[in-house]
Amino acid sequence: MKLRFFLLAALVAVSAPALAAEVSVDYTYAGNHNTDFSNLRVSLAVTEVTDDRGGDANHIAEDYSANSALTDIIRNALIQGFEHGGAELMEGDADMQIAGRIVSSQLQTVDRGGVESLQLTIRTNVALQGRGRTIWETTLFGRGTVPVDDGIAAAINSALDRMIRELVNDDYFLIEIQ
Repeated sequence: MKLRFFLLAALVAVSAPALAAEVSVDYTYAGNHNTDFSNLRVSLAVTEVTDDRGGDANHIAEDYSANSALTDIIRNALIQGFEHGGAELMEGDADMQIAGRIVSSQLQTVDRGGVESLQLTIRTNVALQGRGRTIWETTLFGRGTVPVDDGIAAAINSALDRMIRELVNDDYFLIEIQ
């Protein structure tokens, strides 16, 4: 009996990621952060974003997985945020590089003024590197809260919008690149 229970538990654990709902994430930054990056004093590149969470690279939170790796989604969002401000990013060698590392992602259902809402929080460590060292570093808290009826894709978009705003409005970060 114990062996049968153990085998069933192992089967559920192995197949759990396959049971996750796949979400199509097609993020486009549509915000207006009003930060001008058209005249940066340094060349800038957004390098890879890594994932410290372990496990499935497409995992968002709870029972949701994206149609692509969350690291790619976040990197793309960062690039869009800079390009929205007029930045001409480099692909290769640049004076400074922005590297990211996903620390965590959590999903909660919360009550916002009588409306049941999804609250997704993605914590991403972002570092500005140059001259062989880390020049500036912070952890961005991208939190998106949307009504449950809007769905997880809307919560992801809202979290990414907030992440971009938080980065491009950081005075210390701007001092280093402008």
